[in-house]
Amino acid sequence: MERRNFLTALGLLTGGALTGLRGSGLPSPDEIGYLDLPPGGDVWSVIRQQFLFPEGFIFLNCGGIGSVPLHVRSLYADLWNQMDRNPEPGYDANRWNQVKTDMVPLLGKGIKPSELALISCATEGVNIIVNGLPLKKGDEVITSTHEHPAVNVPLINNMKRRGIVVKTFDPDIESGMNNLHNIQNLTTKKTRLIIISHRTCTNGQLFPMKEIGEFARANGIWYGLDGAQAPGSAPMDILDLKADFYTFSAHKWLLGPKRTGVLYVREELLDTVEALTAGGTSYKSFNLAEGKLELQDTAQRYEYGTQNPLLFFGLQESMKLISDLGLARIKEYDESLSEHFYAGLNRMPHVETISPKERAYRTSMISFRIPGLKAARISERMMQEGIRVRVVNEAGLNAIRVSFHVFNNIEDADKALNSIDSIRA
Repeated sequence: MERRNFLTALGLLTGGALTGLRGSGLPSPDEIGYLDLPPGGDVWSVIRQQFLFPEGFIFLNCGGIGSVPLHVRSLYADLWNQMDRNPEPGYDANRWNQVKTDMVPLLGKGIKPSELALISCATEGVNIIVNGLPLKKGDEVITSTHEHPAVNVPLINNMKRRGIVVKTFDPDIESGMNNLHNIQNLTTKKTRLIIISHRTCTNGQLFPMKEIGEFARANGIWYGLDGAQAPGSAPMDILDLKADFYTFSAHKWLLGPKRTGVLYVREELLDTVEALTAGGTSYKSFNLAEGKLELQDTAQRYEYGTQNPLLFFGLQESMKLISDLGLARIKEYDESLSEHFYAGLNRMPHVETISPKERAYRTSMISFRIPGLKAARISERMMQEGIRVRVVNEAGLNAIRVSFHVFNNIEDADKALNSIDSIRA
């Protein structure tokens, strides 16, 4: 299937009926100025119709897992049929690499496609980083108490296998810059790695990422970011963050198929992060008799074996949707909803918000709890009204997280607020 501009293909750019999948001969969004609509404009209601959510269901957990747009599902099905009609080993390497090229503007213009590997998810990326770095017994790693198991479990595994020491800090929701100071206070001459979330899975908190990166770089400490909650939600620049490593799952805010992920390794550190798992496509050449192995010069060294390219070609189309909408516009829209929701929570005396107090460190994910009630019970009550949220058990928070993205609207936020207002301990 030929790639098409998604918004043009919807057939609504000229006020026509929703086709859902394809269109032709229509003017581009730029020609119409459709993408210049303010937050809340008709473009969002159009986007909302491109997902399979049933009537009356409010999905507020894009931070957990996203939904694939209809046109991407159609593309995937077509490509799958083509592949099974004429099965061939391998995949279209040019298109595979084009996915990386298309990804660059979403992550920061200064990075190189050669620094990206297409992997299964953020968990795999964290494992490649932590397991591949030359950490030894007694080396210290700094992280927060609000990390996802995708970070915690690989660190614990390396505590057991290699004897590394993991030091943690509790994120400060009152002062964002205090989190930099917390890291600085934990740092010693034995600190080798700082690995934290770009946006925490617990409450959507941003840290002073660039300042932490500058501190790490100045002190010869590797700096890795679990970016599961960031790409596709807002403009970003990996180079500006001073990150050495960055990894994320693309099935959340980028709305890609499940089991699509990306790993960034700074070019200068490719030989530092050892590829502990290797196979077909990882190498340039090998000779078993002579025991010689030459890995790829790029991050492709972290890719191996038989792939499912259809997943990433589907992701390529989801990325096109995100690019057409624009990351700045998405951030503005998503956070207009989350800020409305946050303000509503703060008007409820029985609710405690646990997302950052400073606006600069809040995102489109807001978390709260109701003292005296288990979060699982709150989630069950909301689900009875068709509202899907996420229970936050990490760090013993006993909280609920609500995520807003392009398919949500102000009515979703208000219905969630009304539901929460009716729940009492």
